[in-house]
Amino acid sequence: MEKKFLYHYTDFNAMCGIISSGEIWLWNLRRMNDAQEMQYFINQFKKAVKKQLPDEFCPKADQLFEENLKDFSKLSSYAVCFSEYSDDAAQWARYGKNGMGICIAFDMELLAKVGEESHTPLCKVNYAAHAEDLEVVKELSALIQNPTAESREKISGIFNNLVNSSPLFKHPSFISEKEYRIVSLPESKNEYLGNPHFYIEETNIKKYYILKLRDVCQKIGINYVDLFTEICIGPQARVSKELLSDYFISTGTPELADRIKLSECPLRRF
Repeated sequence: MEKKFLYHYTDFNAMCGIISSGEIWLWNLRRMNDAQEMQYFINQFKKAVKKQLPDEFCPKADQLFEENLKDFSKLSSYAVCFSEYSDDAAQWARYGKNGMGICIAFDMELLAKVGEESHTPLCKVNYAAHAEDLEVVKELSALIQNPTAESREKISGIFNNLVNSSPLFKHPSFISEKEYRIVSLPESKNEYLGNPHFYIEETNIKKYYILKLRDVCQKIGINYVDLFTEICIGPQARVSKELLSDYFISTGTPELADRIKLSECPLRRF
């Protein structure tokens, strides 16, 4: 079976944290560049349900969404993001410090094992324009129109799954990112990732969670450096292959010195 890879575009400081400290940070999805994160799927799902209902049942649908999602705006999933694209101009510009950063290639199979073990699954992002074809839309529509003794429990389960699925859908305008995520469930991040941490900037404070990659790899018998298949230096970065090689050797990961490449992307820095 052919190996698959995922690419994480970042800066050199974060690279040091990932490779040397053995940690990767998960950030609040509601603070990402997509202003509709987590909310987009909820909105599309609600539209799809109401589209299937006769007009007289739409107020009941509105009431169910309000009751079951009353605390949704207070919930956040935290994630670290990857792309299917290697050495991609848009990714360098958006996430790789305008080409001055670095891109780490991960073994997708090993990364998925780490995510499963840490209860932060590796998931592919869906860019569907609507939710009308989902079976669960038909299921909820039927429950609204023909309630039974078990309806309340079934409806509650549907909304719980809806909340947990919300981090895995994005607006179609982001489809060019071809994104995967290691993502926490909204209500269980503290249980599996521990207490939050805070990143202090001059004008802002950001909350994040730490996934201890090295510890998880050790627990499930993965050689940590095997997670990383390639380290690509950005097209505008000032770091040379020789310097980065010396860094890896000095920090106890000499295997990575042979996995360094220079970007071939002709990205112009503005």
